[in-house]
Amino acid sequence: MNPSPLNQPSSPPDAALPVGMFDSGVGGFTVLRELKKVLPNERVIYFGDTANIPYGDRPPQLIRLWAKNAIHFLCENGVKSIAIACNISSSVLTPKDLENVPVPVFGLVYNGAAAALQATKNGRIGVIATTATVETNSYANIINSFNPSVEVIQSACPKLVPFTEQGVFEGDEVESAVREYAAPLKEKDVDTVIYGCTHYPLLEKSIKHHLDGVRLIDPAVEIVEELAAYLHNNNLLYSGEPRDYAIYASDLNEHFFATAERFLNLDIRPFAREVKLNRPE
Repeated sequence: MNPSPLNQPSSPPDAALPVGMFDSGVGGFTVLRELKKVLPNERVIYFGDTANIPYGDRPPQLIRLWAKNAIHFLCENGVKSIAIACNISSSVLTPKDLENVPVPVFGLVYNGAAAALQATKNGRIGVIATTATVETNSYANIINSFNPSVEVIQSACPKLVPFTEQGVFEGDEVESAVREYAAPLKEKDVDTVIYGCTHYPLLEKSIKHHLDGVRLIDPAVEIVEELAAYLHNNNLLYSGEPRDYAIYASDLNEHFFATAERFLNLDIRPFAREVKLNRPE
């Protein structure tokens, strides 16, 4: 892997600054969970745009606006890098959107697609994602740019993000929805499936059950590996004692707190803040 950001940062950041991260809601906690394993000393500033959830059925131009707003907020708060912990934001942001961002920015799609290409044996890769991400064809475009013969089967899963944002991770409704979304992938005999939304690993037990024997690719793992390699190669790793997090959301609620405690094993109440962001033009 050659770790490189999606943009060209204007100046070397300060290693003492935190890592920035944003998502539409709690899905980015799967990226934060991975970062805690790989870079336990790093401080993170996380923003979840919970007031506008779900992103997956919104127009791409509106998602771009919200994503640029989150990036602006993180830069204002002083970060050394930004992980876009949201697949649809990673899919719709353009190089022009990022060209003036002063710190390195990392996305989910490229490395998730590359990992799936390495994993597949039969050349049939599935993608489970929000409707908006499926409509961008972001994963299919990258996969087929490397290997046009690979068949990419996408399954839009509009019910899954609302489940996770409401704190529902198991039960009959979850099982029924996952069974429905897994069916077209199983029919095509895919051997590898990409989590095309960071919320979906929160439902991993059910997804693994209905896609038994299929290799599941979590782009959260890939983005953290790339970010860690970049920080290491550029002497930007924080070398001090482990530090706390700063968690922001546009609508703090009990589901947000409970999901953090369940999947991060962390009570975020002491350092969680609600913030309403101005929308940039």
